[in-house]
Amino acid sequence: MPTNTGHHRKKPRQARSVATVGILLDAAALVLVDEGYERATTNRIAERAGVSIGSLYQYFPNRDALFGALHGRTEAQMSENIWQTISEFEGLDLRGFVRSGLNTAISQHARVLPLLKVLMETASGRPPVQWPFDRFPQRQGLLRGMFDSHADELRPGFNREAGSFFIPRMVGSALDAAIAFRPDAFANGELEQELDTMLSYYLIGER
Repeated sequence: MPTNTGHHRKKPRQARSVATVGILLDAAALVLVDEGYERATTNRIAERAGVSIGSLYQYFPNRDALFGALHGRTEAQMSENIWQTISEFEGLDLRGFVRSGLNTAISQHARVLPLLKVLMETASGRPPVQWPFDRFPQRQGLLRGMFDSHADELRPGFNREAGSFFIPRMVGSALDAAIAFRPDAFANGELEQELDTMLSYYLIGER
């Protein structure tokens, strides 16, 4: 089983370096999905990226570090897209907010599902979870504000502070489990239906 034994050799700062790292990560994603983990060597990735192997090693000491960076970028892009969309919801009741939010999260994951699945199957592509601490308070505040504006729809005794903290983690864990063990649930509606049922009951109760 591969391990995540390295990080960036150097941080890309200039525009050209940032572009090179982006090209390498794009190439790594293509090779992983098209050819699988075993064939996704640093030489093959460099070839697919159209750069020298020396250029790759300037930024990544090994492929495990490269895959870790790829996973981090993929998660960050999805998260940003999901929360940006959620922040723009207007005129929805609480059930509508739940359904729209889940649909957004699930569709964003489904868009890159083959890549997420192969990354999850490699220990290197699944580094320890690093919550975006700098952004989480803002995102928790967004949920808390939504709960405050829909207070009359919440079940009696619902803890808005705790709910805004736990819901993103609950949904994230369910998405990860579906990626690993039940990927068909993204396409057949099962994942969205079950999460909608659970969150609606958690938030609203039996009404």
